[in-house]
Amino acid sequence: MADEWGRVIGGKKCISTSDVCELLGVDKSTLTYWVRDGCPKEEHGWWCLRDILRWRGLVGGGIRTEGQADAVALKEQKLKADTDLKKLAAASAAIKLGELKGKYVSAEEITDTLQRFFVVLKRSLLTLGRRVSVEVASHVDAVTARRIEKLVNEVITDGLEQISIDGVYTPPRRSKKKNSP
Repeated sequence: MADEWGRVIGGKKCISTSDVCELLGVDKSTLTYWVRDGCPKEEHGWWCLRDILRWRGLVGGGIRTEGQADAVALKEQKLKADTDLKKLAAASAAIKLGELKGKYVSAEEITDTLQRFFVVLKRSLLTLGRRVSVEVASHVDAVTARRIEKLVNEVITDGLEQISIDGVYTPPRRSKKKNSP
């Protein structure tokens, strides 16, 4: 006997797999997993919705009032919260163990190391202009060597200022000189 909702199998009103998926908002693969876990199925492709809902704990199962349903929901929430807490505790313990084994470096140690590095870098870069001018002084006159030193120092100072303020260096754009006729 068939009607618009499905058919009767073994005295139970059953609906098709596609209808179950649509009503419960699940995928066919989810139903396959549910069958493996013990979800009742009448025949291939036919399901008793009442039995599925009972198996899922959504109806029946001793729940008679909304208050009892809320109590079950609260128990589930507590169980989930306890599970999440245990996961976080395990992650925290793993981090602490990593710290003890020396896998992690403290932020203070990184900051101190970087500060020392940048002081050395700044000093080295600021002496670069003088070193370049000394090297080119034998090939050019003294005025040109000083201009080169000044230009190198300006570029380095500009770069250091940009890095210290924005954290990013953008080199200056060269302007094209117009040829006069």
